[in-house]
Amino acid sequence: MAHPILITLHTLAGVVSFFAGCLAVRRRSYFAAYFYSLVLLVVFLLGAIAVTWTELDVATRILFAALSALGGYMIVRGAQARRILLRTDGPLPVGYVDHLGFTLVALFDGFIVITVLRLTGSGWLAAGSGVAIAVAGHFAIVRLKRSHTAWLTTRSTGLA
Repeated sequence: MAHPILITLHTLAGVVSFFAGCLAVRRRSYFAAYFYSLVLLVVFLLGAIAVTWTELDVATRILFAALSALGGYMIVRGAQARRILLRTDGPLPVGYVDHLGFTLVALFDGFIVITVLRLTGSGWLAAGSGVAIAVAGHFAIVRLKRSHTAWLTTRSTGLA
């Protein structure tokens, strides 16, 4: 009974974190919603794993351990973005966008991988989708950082 509730809360936290994070790229007022929902996403994931741990086979345990580690790393990256946010009064620097962008790509990747897995049941297709999204996300973040740098330059020179 607890597992479906924890998975639902995990999913809701992920959706909130993703959309608040997208808004937090340019508006710092959304950062708290992004960060704390990211933390809750991992907490609910760990809870969902814990209540079913004894029922899981070894391969699934390894996969869930890896996902838990990724969740921890996402919190670290979110905390690094938070540190930058707290030290910066003016426009948000590119490092902030880099940390935030990593977590947004990981969240989006998770949405796609789970959707593909549920629709097709193919672990290989889900894994391939995950890799493709990660690579595309990397290039999207590089482009976003360039755009953000240009936006910062325009703001600082008053050419906007």
